[in-house]
Amino acid sequence: MARMNRVRAVAVILMLLSAAILLTAGCTHRDPPVVVKLASDERSEFVGNLACAECHASEFKAHHGSRHDRSLQAATRAELGSLTPAMGVVPLAGYAMAERSGVLTLERQGLEAGKVERQPLQLVLGSGKLGMTFVTLVDDNTLMETRMSFFPPYKLWDLTPGQEIKVPGDAPFGRAHSGQEAHNCLGCHATTVPSRLLQLAPRFYGVGCEACHGAGAAHIEAMRAKKYSEPHMANLAAETPTQINDLCGKCHRTARDVDLQSPEVNLTHRFQPYALQRSACRTKSDEPLSCLNCHNAHADVSTDLKAYEKACLNCHAALGAAAPTRVDPTSRQARVCPVNKISGCVGCHMRPKPAFTLTTIPAKMADHLISIEKK
Repeated sequence: MARMNRVRAVAVILMLLSAAILLTAGCTHRDPPVVVKLASDERSEFVGNLACAECHASEFKAHHGSRHDRSLQAATRAELGSLTPAMGVVPLAGYAMAERSGVLTLERQGLEAGKVERQPLQLVLGSGKLGMTFVTLVDDNTLMETRMSFFPPYKLWDLTPGQEIKVPGDAPFGRAHSGQEAHNCLGCHATTVPSRLLQLAPRFYGVGCEACHGAGAAHIEAMRAKKYSEPHMANLAAETPTQINDLCGKCHRTARDVDLQSPEVNLTHRFQPYALQRSACRTKSDEPLSCLNCHNAHADVSTDLKAYEKACLNCHAALGAAAPTRVDPTSRQARVCPVNKISGCVGCHMRPKPAFTLTTIPAKMADHLISIEKK
């Protein structure tokens, strides 16, 4: 029974792994990392997911409606459906959620008697698998991120990551972000962000195909003209694990984005590419693991523990062991676990850590440092 409960707990943790993209650490300033060079960064060259479906039907089907696909949504009941928070007072926020003509709105008592201040909401950061932060685009260069975020699995409101402590300039409804900060914030929830935020088109809501593969207009034109030797798109299948991790790290963060002199250094469950860079799987091998060793980038995070164990046993199975214990007999041999040679890898070596230590949200995430617990 204890083993069954542990397996169930680990499965729940794995379901929450992709939530790191939803609410990683609020909209904080980060310098754009060095990533895989993509075909084009011209916003006019982006075409949207539907244009990819013509040739890449299976990938489109897997991605459509996924957590990445829904990581940016319109702040309407029609869009959010059952994820819509209940109307009424938001605990500890000093304001309430209301619906006015189909628009979700924050309301608070104004300084003048009888006057109500209202803040219409436009967008939601996060798919709702773990959390959702509401956003208003103030102007072409500024957005306002609500102080409280809603966590649908728990039907709870709690502080938005990054806003645990109020700072000078915070507005009653939340915190404003301008310039590069605002673009970084939306950039990890949208396929592409125009220089003028108010021009963000709905077809680019969510992390779509072109967020990783690059702008698709020139590629589609070349393929339709049968210019297969000039694809005008990065071949991600040919990239090294380091390059893949850098690409994922644009949002999930690499060591370049983590303040190593702050508590962030220990957030190896929140910032997975950064954790993989520090893990023995990288430091003791010729090339590190990439995110794609375990995850299908086109689909939601799997909850199949056996699939993850196969990835581990690709290197850590006994020599000569037959599949499925040893998936690839030609892969580099690594140390075989002395405790359990065939299962239990995730629960022991990717031990769960609280996702949001400064909130009441009980969610946990698997530690991607992939380590041996110190006694």
